[in-house]
Amino acid sequence: MNLYVIRHGEVDLNVKKLLNGRNDSFLTENGIKQAKRASKEIKNTDIELVICSPLKRTKQTCEIINANKIPVIYDNRLLERNTNSLMYKSDSIVDKYVFYNCKNTIIYGDCEGFGSILERIKSFIEDIKLKYENKNILIVSHLDVCKAIYSYIENIYDTQKIIDFKQDNCEIKKYKIKI
Repeated sequence: MNLYVIRHGEVDLNVKKLLNGRNDSFLTENGIKQAKRASKEIKNTDIELVICSPLKRTKQTCEIINANKIPVIYDNRLLERNTNSLMYKSDSIVDKYVFYNCKNTIIYGDCEGFGSILERIKSFIEDIKLKYENKNILIVSHLDVCKAIYSYIENIYDTQKIIDFKQDNCEIKKYKIKI
């Protein structure tokens, strides 16, 4: 099984370096261009199923990149981190070691911790391994979910390595999943 994981296209909050969360923002013009470029790469990939976060920015990205009209499933486990009261605040206010520590399930009072995201992703990946054993799947999601997918699949739980993991808007990462 191959997993192709793409982060949604750029949104205004990415440009402003504000914490996003579960708001429903649309792609910027640049985000649309990023998705169109990614579409060309995906068009020549043997994708059999797309699984997408149900937020507008991921749905919009998915619509643009899915040139081959592959079936799409929406899964709430791919939602971005629930930032609650931190939403729209500068990303500089969070301590990255707290934000990406795998042991934290709730941080800053009401913000979802990285440990909670990892639990969602563990459940998600184990389910798709059972349901779609030999399929090539495209995942359309968000940065912190992309970090959790990387962490779980690569068995990396070191906070600094998770902080250092980068995935730009509309960048595609490929993972080989052993069943």
